[in-house]
Amino acid sequence: MVGLESDPAAGDAFPEKDLYYRMPPVEKQGQTAPQVANFQLPPGAILAPMAGITDSPFRRLARRYGAGLLYTECISAEGVRRGSAASLALCRFHQDERPIAVQLFGSEPGPIAEAAAVVAKHFAPDLIDINCGCPVKKFVTRGCGGALMQSPTKIGRIVAEVRAASGIAVSVKLRAGYLPGAESAPEAAQAAEEAGAVFIAVHGRFVRKAKGTPADWNVIARVKVAVAIPVVGNGDVESYADARRMIKETNCDRVMIARWAQGRPWIFEALNDVAAPPKVPLDPPPWERLILLNEHYRMMFDEFPEGLALLRMRKQAGWYLHGLADAAKVRQSIMHIDNRPALETALSEYLTYLHKPSPLEAETL
Repeated sequence: MVGLESDPAAGDAFPEKDLYYRMPPVEKQGQTAPQVANFQLPPGAILAPMAGITDSPFRRLARRYGAGLLYTECISAEGVRRGSAASLALCRFHQDERPIAVQLFGSEPGPIAEAAAVVAKHFAPDLIDINCGCPVKKFVTRGCGGALMQSPTKIGRIVAEVRAASGIAVSVKLRAGYLPGAESAPEAAQAAEEAGAVFIAVHGRFVRKAKGTPADWNVIARVKVAVAIPVVGNGDVESYADARRMIKETNCDRVMIARWAQGRPWIFEALNDVAAPPKVPLDPPPWERLILLNEHYRMMFDEFPEGLALLRMRKQAGWYLHGLADAAKVRQSIMHIDNRPALETALSEYLTYLHKPSPLEAETL
């Protein structure tokens, strides 16, 4: 796994620090940052960056089923710049996750560029993405994430400085604008393109006052007209039909999937060619979902300390189990399990239960 050498003075207390400190430096693995000119947006739907969800195990499962570009979780540029173990640990990825983007958030071009240089030196991802759309209050009040949609020119400066400092391809993830009635995505996209961004991702909602409102895909279409570089559409894609409709209505080059992928890494398999004749693949049978969930847990235990792996998987397990027979009891049990053997027993017993024949089937056995 790509990472840094041990440096106890580098960061803060973090549950993953023991694993983090054991990582070899990227230089010893012979990895170098891909050249900007060589970056091409890979085929396949894109797994959106989601805090606490798109860690390495989930990314690798999505890639197995055909996801295109992958993203890390959103990472503090200031944390990376200061050597925070928590922030640096989020930059890690396995080589089979390439092509992958490390997504940074910050408020000023200089510090973000410094962080990008650290990321390029020690992790060498294929892409550095700048978060210009997160609507979370603690981001916005600090001038980060969606707050940047108020200043398209600053977004351009960030792209230019990050590109110069890192030597790696740069992209941006935008929203429609900061407030309804003040659409700034096309202008921000143009500023990013002029500064050297290789593609633009656009979420069709505004940063503020967007709760409960549908994503406006017309914004994505307007950005597509405004720039010559590829545009990725995001927002309210929750079915195969939605993915095809977004491409048809906006002419975007790729579709980015967020909530729909939670607990469903298999959806990417049928999204490799959204221009193909429409088809609606069935979800895997219950027993197959349980086996995949169990594998996801195993990957998490390999990646994280046991307690942290169990904690991070609680939401994922709920999504995997959604809609299965008597799943509520299993979900409730998983919420309280605090060790790996108990977790494996619970999943094994539930898998046996799902295979239990009905009374009618039992009579024929």
